[in-house]
Amino acid sequence: MKQLCAFTISFLFLKFSLILCCLTEASCFWRIKNSEDNDGDLQRECHFYLGAVDKPIEDNFYNSLLKFRIAASEYEFLLVMFFATDEINKNPYLLPNITLMFSIIGGNCHDLLRGLDQAYTQINGHMNFVNYFCYLDDSCAIGLTGPSWKTSLKLAMHSSMPLVFFGSFNPNLHDHDRLHHVHQVATKDTHLSHGIVSLMFHFRWTWIGLVISDDDKGIQFLSDLREESQRHGICLAFVNMIPENMQIYMTRATIYDKQIMTSLAKVVIIYGEMNSTLEVSFRRWENLGARRIWITTSQWDVITNKKEFTLNLFHGTITFAHRRFEIPKFKKFMQTMNTAKYPVDISHTILEWNYFNCSISKNSSKMDHITFNNTLEWTALHNYDMVMSDEGYNLYNAVYAVAHTYHEHIFQQVESQKKAKPKRFFTVCQQVSSLMKTRVFTNPVGELVNMKHRENQCTEYDIFLIWNFPQGLGLKVKIGSYLPCFPQRQELHISDDLEWAMGGTSQIWNSV
Repeated sequence: MKQLCAFTISFLFLKFSLILCCLTEASCFWRIKNSEDNDGDLQRECHFYLGAVDKPIEDNFYNSLLKFRIAASEYEFLLVMFFATDEINKNPYLLPNITLMFSIIGGNCHDLLRGLDQAYTQINGHMNFVNYFCYLDDSCAIGLTGPSWKTSLKLAMHSSMPLVFFGSFNPNLHDHDRLHHVHQVATKDTHLSHGIVSLMFHFRWTWIGLVISDDDKGIQFLSDLREESQRHGICLAFVNMIPENMQIYMTRATIYDKQIMTSLAKVVIIYGEMNSTLEVSFRRWENLGARRIWITTSQWDVITNKKEFTLNLFHGTITFAHRRFEIPKFKKFMQTMNTAKYPVDISHTILEWNYFNCSISKNSSKMDHITFNNTLEWTALHNYDMVMSDEGYNLYNAVYAVAHTYHEHIFQQVESQKKAKPKRFFTVCQQVSSLMKTRVFTNPVGELVNMKHRENQCTEYDIFLIWNFPQGLGLKVKIGSYLPCFPQRQELHISDDLEWAMGGTSQIWNSV
């Protein structure tokens, strides 16, 4: 049986190699997760205080701060915080003679929403947040929250502290009247529905299933997608609107399961938040053996362990991910990081996507370098070169948004000389929040970040195809891009050789 499994994996990798050989400028990634790691995906969130002090921090500061158990899925956020603050503190021009440092809201990364509910009940509607730092005079701590918008909203409703949300753009946090102190660093997916429909039209997928969260964001996506689909002659075989309430969901779960399992639609779009009943549904369907082409956003590239799998490679996940700049210094930071100062286990980066060199000469017949018999062998053959997720990259930009805000705040203080009398903390935070809203800066890798117009930007997407193999191995390859601001018919680019490598226009490309 083991020999059969090894043969099957090798066969799949041989076909995978053939695809890579045909793709020009292929970008390839790998990661390994087991069932315990997948359980952690449901708790993937962390919320930070970020502040400035006028002295260096002690080398053991973060060791004393991070005494709780860090879930493997949360390591990326801590790595990004360590890297971004370290990079800023070494920059002599951004915040000279000032140290940027962070703490974790609530003391750990787990169940902050439940903790906020308990704290709010216990003190009769008044929230008191612990300030872990002694800040500079007239400074204001800024919160970095995400990726869960519900936790961030709860935090925002009971705190006047400026907050920067690093999850995907959410309209519930875009209320200038009630939440004027909340800022979002992610760009809005204004053109996502058009990009997905363009992809379906390209492959002639005309009979599609749709699963969304039953909330404002999901309903808006349904409206946009339906309009685009009708324009291109694409029909929705079914629409499942998954309720947010777990108790209500469980009373209807079998209905949703039957809809997915019995529908002739082989292509299903999923749109909504992680850490939700929608994610529970997705995992149920995978465990039930629903072999579909899932089309979704980058946050949904979770790995589900499959005991059985098919030789037909095109039962996987296609994700639309925001195009972002690579950060070369991040790799060097991880390779040279002082683990005595930054208490993280770098081996946990195998849970996130890592680059690997998949370029194969078209004149070469050697493809055996990509075959393997077990995940340990794969891990030994490839170096850790972790890729930031969309949320990780948003967090990186959020830290820089805070640094540039502090820079401007200090500059204004210097320009106006010292104030006649010190201002209250709340007044200073209002000033800082106002400055944050108008920040426009170029991050270290050359991206222009405009905090004022995150909802109206022309977001570009890379399109990836993801396969899940046994033993928790996941592989991902870039198959195209969607550039909404390009002229019509030039917006979508799919590799010309992909269809040939996948078997031409055979039945695997049909949506029914």
